[in-house]
Amino acid sequence: MGRVLQAIRDFLATQDLQAGLRAPQWGLIAVYAAVATGLICWPVWPGYMSFDSLLAYEQALYGVQTSLWPPMHAYLFVLSRALGAGPGGVFAFQTFALFLGAALTLHLLSPSRRIAWSLCGIFLVGLFYFPTLLGTLVAQWRDVPTAGFALLGLGLWLAAAQRQSRGLLVASVLAFGLSLALRYNGFPLVMFILALMIWRPFLGASDDGLRRPLAAGLALVVVLAWSSTQWRLPDLARLPNPDSLGGTQVFDLAGISACSGHNYMPLAATAGQPITVAQIRRVYDPRHLHLTLRQLPGVPRLREITADGEVAATWRHVLKTETGCYLAHRTEVFIEQMGMARAGVFYPTHGTIDANRFDIRLARPDTAGAVNHYIAATVDKPWRRPVLIYLIATVLTAACLWLRRTEGPVLLAMLLGACGYLGLLFIAAPAADARYIFPPNLMALLLGLLAAGGLFDHWRKTRADHGQ
Repeated sequence: MGRVLQAIRDFLATQDLQAGLRAPQWGLIAVYAAVATGLICWPVWPGYMSFDSLLAYEQALYGVQTSLWPPMHAYLFVLSRALGAGPGGVFAFQTFALFLGAALTLHLLSPSRRIAWSLCGIFLVGLFYFPTLLGTLVAQWRDVPTAGFALLGLGLWLAAAQRQSRGLLVASVLAFGLSLALRYNGFPLVMFILALMIWRPFLGASDDGLRRPLAAGLALVVVLAWSSTQWRLPDLARLPNPDSLGGTQVFDLAGISACSGHNYMPLAATAGQPITVAQIRRVYDPRHLHLTLRQLPGVPRLREITADGEVAATWRHVLKTETGCYLAHRTEVFIEQMGMARAGVFYPTHGTIDANRFDIRLARPDTAGAVNHYIAATVDKPWRRPVLIYLIATVLTAACLWLRRTEGPVLLAMLLGACGYLGLLFIAAPAADARYIFPPNLMALLLGLLAAGGLFDHWRKTRADHGQ
């Protein structure tokens, strides 16, 4: 392992990253992002909204009362309402940020503008080609702004390096901070990018004196992002700790019991009613915690309880004694998550705006229905499942690293971030909803396009060198 880390360090030290950056066409990129935003938002305006997004909107009106989900989403709705844009303002803004960040990154790292614009077009098409991406993008789920602000942070950082702009560097740090504040598990997605950013703030070979202040600024932003989940605005009242971990532990115990044939479910999880292994196997569903907790005739109902007491103690014990079954259960969830299950992709989109007392409804139900039909008709096709995005991105990135492309360190940081996000989901995901993997899916899609552009440039130069 030490040799591998040293080889990576030597590789990074030899790359002149800054020299490979190309000036973006800011005006045209903004137009591209606006047009792409219109194509996504117009058919399903103001964006699909499920229970959690409607809860965030409600808290924007009456104040944050829970930290079950990070409150930053509610604050975005507050800002949108203040600007007179209603709930759809968040939908449009998060989509625009996503396309702006992706286009900036493609232009700054691509070998030519022609290639960059081609890749921008493919990126937009790719969001439609992979229905799990489109299905999440058209919903007001926090996974979308988490990914969008991460890509925007990446694009702004590269732009800062190209222009040697401290202002853009600060904007990049703020964008990363917003991404981290929107999801508890968002840090793995960007932590390798942040490490590279601290090591080479402007991607130059020399230390330009920004490392320490940048590291301090990033640390402050991370602390503020965490603090936003602990104390609410504007009165800074302490929020109650989320209780979602306890439900995940019950989910794990159900999967382990079903696998091992031994009943590890504490009575606390069934309100004191005895439950058998056969009954656990009947109710256990690796697709979702709430499907496992559903009521079936003749089966005591499992409860989503807090992560303490008997359930937590049993969970810690069973992880040590039934590690194989724990990993088998988690693998089943991951297979569903990545769209590799024979039954098809689970929950690719919400497809509606739930009934609500705020009179939020779809502006164009017919076009939204057409979008839903397209997603349902294509999502289970083998060559459109999300696992394919990672396979392509990994192979192409490995080729770029083998050829020692100058953009290699950034590509490596993006790949490690996408894999890190998936790794955390593997051990902690309470469900296999397609939305949970949207941030790494999007990072992997962008990564694959960047690597493809780099390989095309290498092939073109090789042909030129051989006089073809």
